[in-house]
Amino acid sequence: MRLENDYYKVTGVTSGDTETVFHIALLPDCDVYRGHFPGNPVCPGVCNIELIRQCAAKVAGKRLLISSIKQCRLTAVASPSVCPALDVTVSLSPSGEGYDVTARIADSERIYMDYKGKMTV
Repeated sequence: MRLENDYYKVTGVTSGDTETVFHIALLPDCDVYRGHFPGNPVCPGVCNIELIRQCAAKVAGKRLLISSIKQCRLTAVASPSVCPALDVTVSLSPSGEGYDVTARIADSERIYMDYKGKMTV
């Protein structure tokens, strides 16, 4: 499922030595929010995981697939009406035929998701 430009839009990218931060805007007119939940839209966890996968693929410059998830903590509920702008921080470490991925979805006030897992090419 391609979420970019429907569910979210990348508004900027900051690259560091060990991590890349994607600055994103959630797009409240997306059908996902109308179905999850009408009148009180929230970001589904599965969409957050896919958002991380898509950002990790951009960092790797390759199509990546999730092969295992070691940790995925949803620590707060994100919503386009409450937190329309988020940062997705991604760190990749080569491992076998893919990468160990550590990621976080957050804004200036809270962390919404912490993620650790393996993604393969």
